[in-house]
Amino acid sequence: MPPSEPAAVFDYTLDNGLKVILLEDHTAPLISMWTWYRVGSRNELPGRTGISHWVEHMQFKGTPTLAKGQIFRDVSRHGGVLNAMTSYDWTAYYETLPADQVELAITIESDRMVHSLYDPAETESERTVILSERQGAENRPTYLLYEKLLSTAFRHHPYGHPILGSEHDLKAISRADLYDHYRLFYHPANAFVVMVGDFVAVEMLARLDRAFGPIKTGPIPNLTRAIEPDQVGERRVLLRRPAPTSYLQVAYDGPAATSPDVPAMLMADAILSGGKGLGFGGGGGLGRSSRLYKSLVSSGLARGAGSGFDLYHDPFLMTIAVTALPDSEPPRIESILDREIELLRSVDVAEDELRRAQKQMKAQYTYSSEGVTNQAFRLGQMEIVDSYGRAESLLADIERVTAADIRHVANRYLDDANRSVGWLVPTEPGSGSIESAYPDATLVHDEQRFGQWPVTGSVASASPPNRQSFERTVLANGMTLLGQVRPRSPSVDLRIRLDAGAVRDPDDKVGLASFTARALQRGTHSHTFDSLNTMTDSLGASLGVDAGRNQTEIVMRCLAEDLPEMAKLAADVIRRPIFPAEEIKKVRHQILSGIREADNDTGSQAARAFRQLVFPSPHRYGRRIAGELDTVETISRTDLAAFHARAYGPRRAIVAAVGGIGSLNHVAGLLESHFGDWDTSNEPAPAIHYPVPPPASAERRATIPGKSQADIVLGLATIARNHPSYYALDTANLILGRLGLMGRLGATVRDQDGMAYFATSQLQPEIVGSIWLSRAGVDPKNIDRAIDGMLAQLRLIRREPVTTDELDDAKSFLIGVLPIALESNGGVAASLINLERFELGLDYLDRYPGIIGQLTREELLHAMATLLDPDVVAIGIAGPPAA
Repeated sequence: MPPSEPAAVFDYTLDNGLKVILLEDHTAPLISMWTWYRVGSRNELPGRTGISHWVEHMQFKGTPTLAKGQIFRDVSRHGGVLNAMTSYDWTAYYETLPADQVELAITIESDRMVHSLYDPAETESERTVILSERQGAENRPTYLLYEKLLSTAFRHHPYGHPILGSEHDLKAISRADLYDHYRLFYHPANAFVVMVGDFVAVEMLARLDRAFGPIKTGPIPNLTRAIEPDQVGERRVLLRRPAPTSYLQVAYDGPAATSPDVPAMLMADAILSGGKGLGFGGGGGLGRSSRLYKSLVSSGLARGAGSGFDLYHDPFLMTIAVTALPDSEPPRIESILDREIELLRSVDVAEDELRRAQKQMKAQYTYSSEGVTNQAFRLGQMEIVDSYGRAESLLADIERVTAADIRHVANRYLDDANRSVGWLVPTEPGSGSIESAYPDATLVHDEQRFGQWPVTGSVASASPPNRQSFERTVLANGMTLLGQVRPRSPSVDLRIRLDAGAVRDPDDKVGLASFTARALQRGTHSHTFDSLNTMTDSLGASLGVDAGRNQTEIVMRCLAEDLPEMAKLAADVIRRPIFPAEEIKKVRHQILSGIREADNDTGSQAARAFRQLVFPSPHRYGRRIAGELDTVETISRTDLAAFHARAYGPRRAIVAAVGGIGSLNHVAGLLESHFGDWDTSNEPAPAIHYPVPPPASAERRATIPGKSQADIVLGLATIARNHPSYYALDTANLILGRLGLMGRLGATVRDQDGMAYFATSQLQPEIVGSIWLSRAGVDPKNIDRAIDGMLAQLRLIRREPVTTDELDDAKSFLIGVLPIALESNGGVAASLINLERFELGLDYLDRYPGIIGQLTREELLHAMATLLDPDVVAIGIAGPPAA
């Protein structure tokens, strides 16, 4: 059954001015409702920066009929997900829920459109949360650079304001300021609703009219708009701070979303760095045949290089970002970038390059149309900046773009006099060349079991029946294939998981598995790195390889029509890499740069300190997957080839294929054709044993200069995934640190105490034993208080049973959220891989509601009390030096 034609979008404006946009999608029993407000940082005045984002936070603090925390609780307990976000032009709130719970979303959004409370105490508590969020952003060097670049590019227009706001303004904004902003912008005439999902449009309109129709509207805000004058010369900013390498960001003044130049600008962006998704979703890994990747990354000068052109209400920017490798000279990188821009301005794009970029845009459009949440976001985003109809027509406009069109917009917008250039360079000695090269830059010193299955090439008849139509077969060489046919899906997600993870690394070659995975695509017997990238980009497909602790996973995404070609290519990459010496040198350089960046990241360093305490040397789980600077330096081409020979093979390999695959037999045939003669002599991985729990708690701190926020990771090793108490432990942890707004931890450490932007916990399952951990990002002065608060909640849930309501909510969420988790091809493929790995059976999702439904409060209490001891937790902390 071929993919159906796009359904018609229905729109109507209520009497009070609220526009409603509806799209029926009966693929799954789900709805996604988005409520959009035409207010963002674009609507903020000096002294009030960040107020729109703060109002977004306050909208979860309750109304006279919705108690604080109830919005998250109600949506979660009915198996839904929700969030909100603020951009330059808009603020949006969404709920994705089972279709029979649509009234809940309607009630929430109609109520908080006019009845939010803005309690003064809640305002002050949230102030510290907002400041913590900003501190966390400041920990990322690229955030600070982008903030400075925006204020340089926009000297008059409020697009130059940071969405999070300045620290000074955040400390000064009052409850009255917030409430006035809310009343000015939150009303029907300044809002619209988008809903996509399993409903009848006419009936849904009536329900929306009953809820929103009585709301009185207000005047459309008519704030004076600052117009950014045409730029008449290049502007520069230089930021010097502790950093592992140099970062370049360039911003060219571009057109507004309604400009006829938009399709050509999107294509120019695709030529520079690959096609991007139009909205949520999209496929990663595209653009490795693009100009910036080839000239800066493939050449060995940069760890990453990309561009972006996003759609905004007013003229915005075409941006380019480069992460330099540590020994690359900034002037050389900028010179190469200038050359690529000039080439785009002076020479027409070749026909094959044009078609390749257009295929990427078509594929990205398809990928980002997957699921009701993605579709609703795209319609709303387009309605904000243009009209929702552009969500469909824009792709056709892109397909009509010519080489002459691209050259035209490149000459109009990508001009040196029309750009702002920002560099962030490390403060370590030897990094001063940028200043001598650009003496006029503004210098800124401101400181993120089964049984045995039949070995056959056809679908195993012994597979247990299941409502999801999951299928399973085992190929003659031992590869296990699982799949789900989705006839209406125009794309395919395919994952291959091999028993080739970092646990295999020799003691003196830590990082070998990761290095091997990253080097696989650098050349095969049939393809060079460049030809492989050209092929995948020509198909609008992505192919990625990533090593974890226990496995290496190959993730592929393509249009259904291209599955045979991509399966052949994947086999070539996995089975026949040649590890060219020059490419290995480049990969090594990138890995070393990545390690240095991780060493400069508080989250990474806190997690590393925690893991080293839980798994002390020489335990293989205590190592960094990427390796260390000294071990990666010693890994040779011979080491890579030898690791590949002994670790890569079909034994214990798991494959999942989901989407428009036709049939599982079709995929099995492709795998038999390309993997059937694969050598089955790959060695088993070494056995892993979990350590004996320590006698007492331990703490390790890492200091990183130039940071604003500290990260905390605390936890311990616990039971394996197949332990009888696993479900009770997982459900109790959901209540502790995940349910709603990060569970009890979020309600106390974040919301009540205002000490952190996030405070959460998770259970990471493994075959031989799992990891329980809790994380928080806090102001450095609150480290000890936050740890005390996190451990207090752990002790409480071990001492007293959870409430009946908490358990009921957790059960409802775990059972109800399954349709959302299985909405995307990629989500199903990942689930199938884990069903096989943990030996759960194809009917597991049918059995799961019964497993969860029978859990008791006493079982949760017993699991927490016996399996998580707060007196033996490991605590990893990373942050700035003590003041």
